[in-house]
Amino acid sequence: MLKLSDFAGRLLRTDAPETLGKPSHLLAEEAIDAGRLEEAKQLTRTAHDEFKSLHDLYCDWMWDMLSNIAKRFGEAEVYTMLRATQDKWMLRRTWKAFRNMAVKTQVDLTAEMMRAHRCGPEQDGEISVTEDEEKFTIVMDPCGSGGRMRRGDTKDGTPSRLGPPYDFGVTKEAHPWSWGRKDVPYYCTHCAVNEILPIEWGGSPLWVTDFNPDASKPCLWQFYKKPELIPEKYWTRVGKTKPDSFD
Repeated sequence: MLKLSDFAGRLLRTDAPETLGKPSHLLAEEAIDAGRLEEAKQLTRTAHDEFKSLHDLYCDWMWDMLSNIAKRFGEAEVYTMLRATQDKWMLRRTWKAFRNMAVKTQVDLTAEMMRAHRCGPEQDGEISVTEDEEKFTIVMDPCGSGGRMRRGDTKDGTPSRLGPPYDFGVTKEAHPWSWGRKDVPYYCTHCAVNEILPIEWGGSPLWVTDFNPDASKPCLWQFYKKPELIPEKYWTRVGKTKPDSFD
């Protein structure tokens, strides 16, 4: 039988062993079919909360790991490690999928990802998407990883990862892989690498990040409808040159 208990301010499933391993979204479907609508609502909230601890753990761990790489080997090695993974498989698979895809479909898939990334002040996946003549813009306030960690976690009551007890690192110098800025969290630099690699592979970024050094401000991802419309500054800040034309 389903049992939900309060645990550290959220619902935790404490039902019997024979159902404890069953996914919460499937139990929610069963509750809907049986007309137990309040139970179904609770299960959908529980299903979302179930992802938080592991999601946040891996984000915090990654920033801490990159910080320790910088301390031990120098911050240039942060870029080496990011390229080694993003070039090999992480961004490579996105590049293969996105390069021949309509921009709106790219935005649809990215919005899905960022909803799952627990963006928004309530960490419930809320983002906003706008469109103008040149581009689509995804606004994350905050992003569920770098933004949450920079601001501190209001849901868990934990402070910014920039201070104690975390003291995660930021770039000590300005680099192309930190958008020509100092003081960019090592975690957030992977978004700059997300721009550098597609420029190298195909001449233009798939999307560009508007990183704000003020952690209280949102981060934006912009998807331009044509590479010609992307402002030149998005090449120069990562040490590249905008081509005169695009095939």
